[in-house]
Amino acid sequence: MRLAMERWHLPDLKQAVARCQERNGQGIECTLTPVGEFAKDTKEAKGLTSEFVAGVRAAEKRDLDAAVGVKLTALGGVFDPEGALERLDTIVNEGERRGVAVELDMEGRGLVDLAMEAAYRHAAAEPPLTLAVQAYLDRTVEDLTRLAATGTRPRLVKGAYLGDVDDFFEVQGRFRSVAARLITSGRPFSVGTHDPDLVAWLLHVGGASKEQVEFAFLTGLADRTKEQMAEQGWRVREYIPFGRDAGAYVERRRRYLATLRALGRMPLP
Repeated sequence: MRLAMERWHLPDLKQAVARCQERNGQGIECTLTPVGEFAKDTKEAKGLTSEFVAGVRAAEKRDLDAAVGVKLTALGGVFDPEGALERLDTIVNEGERRGVAVELDMEGRGLVDLAMEAAYRHAAAEPPLTLAVQAYLDRTVEDLTRLAATGTRPRLVKGAYLGDVDDFFEVQGRFRSVAARLITSGRPFSVGTHDPDLVAWLLHVGGASKEQVEFAFLTGLADRTKEQMAEQGWRVREYIPFGRDAGAYVERRRRYLATLRALGRMPLP
């Protein structure tokens, strides 16, 4: 089928599933996630919870090689933290019943403690929970030490919100430092970056192995790189947002590209 697709997201779950099926055929795993975030009230949070559950069910029904990505703000994490954790319980429990993994995004700095609590709460989840950690936060190394005691798999990203540093090259350095720690630990982990310098470092200097490291990329970026790395036997994942309420998500992507342009840089092709 022809996909009606914006650069950054698909309009609905049906087309996100079709995109995932296409990517799976190329040896690329996927993460399906509704783009709704920052729920304003309990009714909206419950509605978004149903969308995440629908993603889990679709992944099982269509036999997709896919996880479902969740944002705590979509579940009411800002105005009702305990309720958000309970709604996350619903999603993770559905994933366990159906053999579909859940990946938890890390959002603004104020949500980090809640995200860590969610990871502890689901330490025994099977398939294991994945939690994003942000290189631009001072606390990330300590958080990874704490996560090592759980079954949570980290996904290392630079960070797309407000961090403790904002200098591009310092964040690059922090990313390499944290990635080196993870590689030395031997723990499986994922990296989410479109930075050519960091991917080259991981592949040729940092010692990343195909058995330990997964490379996660966004829909709309690094398409050629995804396909080439999958052909080479690397574990590759594409993050597939879907839905109509994509304003905040798309704005972060545009801001990222604007930052690169200001620095005279380009993301991976």
